[in-house]
Amino acid sequence: MTHNLGDAIRQTRKRLKLTLRDLSERSGLPVSQLSKLENGKQRISVELALKIAGVLQVPVTSFLAMPRATPQARRSITRAGTGTLHETEGLTFEVLCSDFRDKSNLFWTVTVTGRSLDDTGGWRSHSGEEFLQILSGSLELHTRYYEPLILNKGDSILFDGEMEHGYLCASDEPAVLIMSNSMIPPLVGDIG
Repeated sequence: MTHNLGDAIRQTRKRLKLTLRDLSERSGLPVSQLSKLENGKQRISVELALKIAGVLQVPVTSFLAMPRATPQARRSITRAGTGTLHETEGLTFEVLCSDFRDKSNLFWTVTVTGRSLDDTGGWRSHSGEEFLQILSGSLELHTRYYEPLILNKGDSILFDGEMEHGYLCASDEPAVLIMSNSMIPPLVGDIG
């Protein structure tokens, strides 16, 4: 098991019998930059991790999330239609996979029927990031700093949750989507 990012890249590269130069040619990244990454002298960005993971044919999470000292073997299952429902006017949130303690994301199936911001509770904001993918129907996403955006089946978006945002249905049938909210852990010493 690898203990740091550089080791993970190096071991994967060597397992595939690639030199740094081979990886450089295939990824378009300079040998010097790859060497710095492998030796822990440069932090990796999501963009770099995607390039390297694509060349090495491994999941990008291999380089973005390092394993814990003691691996956990947790899982959470929500059977169709059994999640806890939070219903508000124009919106229904079904909580998915909620039984993990100390998790870093919340997952929801959201059904949007409201056709105006007033119908769906108006503007909202929260810490962390929000990811949406439309499963059916069309959603009109309003955000404080951008023009309203229509998202159709299969479309997805990731945005900063602190930016005020709101949703409304933009199709004849309800908009149904998967939502994930990342949770930022409190800083040490934060209270409440």
